[in-house]
Formats: sequence, structure tokens, C-alpha cells
Amino acid sequence: MQKILSIFIAAGFFMAVGIACKKGDVVSDFSANGTGAYVTLVKVNSNTIDYSNLSTSKVSVTVKEFGSPLEKIVVYVTKGGINLNRSTWKKVKEFPISGEATLDVTATEIATALGIPPAGLETGATYTLYNQCVSKDGKIHDAANTNSAYQGLSAYNMALTWSGVIVCPFNPAGFAGTFVVEEDTWADYSPGETVTVDSAFSNYIKMTVFPSDFYGAVNRKQIRVDITPSTGKATVTNQIYGDYPQFGLLGMRLNTVGSNNWVFSCVGTITLRMNHNGSVSGGNQGDYTLRLKKQ
Repeated sequence: MQKILSIFIAAGFFMAVGIACKKGDVVSDFSANGTGAYVTLVKVNSNTIDYSNLSTSKVSVTVKEFGSPLEKIVVYVTKGGINLNRSTWKKVKEFPISGEATLDVTATEIATALGIPPAGLETGATYTLYNQCVSKDGKIHDAANTNSAYQGLSAYNMALTWSGVIVCPFNPAGFAGTFVVEEDTWADYSPGETVTVDSAFSNYIKMTVFPSDFYGAVNRKQIRVDITPSTGKATVTNQIYGDYPQFGLLGMRLNTVGSNNWVFSCVGTITLRMNHNGSVSGGNQGDYTLRLKKQ
């Protein structure tokens, strides 16, 4: 089994210019605080972790201090997107800094901080890392005590947060077959019913799903799910899959929406958020989730 933790630097870094606190007190007035401190991104050294080789794999960024001299950087983690409530942060490790520092974090360290085994890291989930800067005068500078007026100014190249998602390179060998429905919010299937992945190739699968037999399987067609082999990212592009004449829904089309669409061969799961649209009649029916697990 192989999983990869792919780490991506967060698109919106949080500003901390001139803002600092002691003992977690939030400071909101930029002009009253003198010199602040933060770190800027120098480069991304490594953005993937091979889950099958945790002893050597790592994610790594190099950062540079700016403003008041720093003593150290304390890295924290949460599951999910950025959360500015420090009580939810779990400490990963500390790094000394003098000028520049390279921050290396392994998937094992992330899992340990969260109190779970590495296998407990969830495929498709995002994990946010927080760089808390501790200056030599004892003040702390991080995303949580940053004035909202300074957030998201890309010119400062701030590196107070970064994030990662657990992904899984796609291996088509043995992937085709019967899958159990875990969730179908379109409601063609109940949990526990099965569907078929008819074939699997290096960068796509074909599956027979909608309309279900219960609704007559009228003009049912295979749908193709394109896959990014290196990550398992999945895409369904505007495909006609069948009709529901009893509901006046004809020429039904599917396409994926949002960012949570994955085919993970390493754990035998398919997760797709898709829009259903009657192209001949019926119109847009909304977005629905389909989650499948290999039997």
C-alpha cells in the first residue's frame, strides 16, 4: 500500500506585521505595537511524503525571518482548513532560527501530534500547519493574533500557514469490480447496495451507476472518471448517463464539482461530488455526493 501526503503552501498567508502578543493576548492596533515579526517563504523543498516510507520521506519549506529577531518557530497542526482558535492547534515540533530555517515535517509527526497512528490520516483530507514565530523578547507572532486588516497581502510572501492533503497514486491493477455504496445523496441507491466499476486504466475508470435498476436503468450509459495518476484526483466531464422518464428527466448529464473528488486505489474508495442536469428536459437538479468502497 502506498499513500502520499502532498503538501501545498496555502494560497492566502496571514499578515503579522507589527502584531505580537504575550500569553496569547490578541493585539489589534498595528500602530501601537512597534516592530513585529514573521517569516517569509524562501522555497518549497519537498511537497510529498511517501506513506510507505515514513522513515525518510518528509515535507519541507525554507523560511526567512523578518522584523524582530526570532528565537524559534513552533509548528502546530489541525485537520481541515485554517482555524484561528489556538486551542485546536496540536504542537508538532520546534525549530531554532537565525536568518533562515528549513522546516521538515513528516506524516508520522503530524499523526503523532493529532494522537492517531499514521494510518489514521484520512485520504482526501486537508491538514493545516501553523508557523508560530517566537521572538527573542518572548512575544509570539502567528496567524491567530494577526489583525484582519493585514491578512492576505501577497506582496509580503508570508509563511504563517501551509497545508497538506493525503492522496494516493492510482494503481489500476485489480481496481475494477464490485463496489458497495456508502453514500448516495442522489438517492438512487441505499447504503449497502452495490455498483460496478467495469474497467480501470492508468488514468481513468469506467463505471455503471445511474440510473439504478430500481428506476428502470433507462438508456443507462457508462460514465468515465478521469484520474490524475500521481494523486488520485478525479474528474467527470459533462457526460450523458441516462433518463428518468417517470420524473420528466431526460438526457441526464453528470460533471464533478468542488475539490473533494478522488479515486484512491490504495484504500479502494471512490468519492465524487457531481451535478445532475437534465439536458433535454428537467434542467439542473443540483449537486450530490457518491461514495463507494471496494467490496
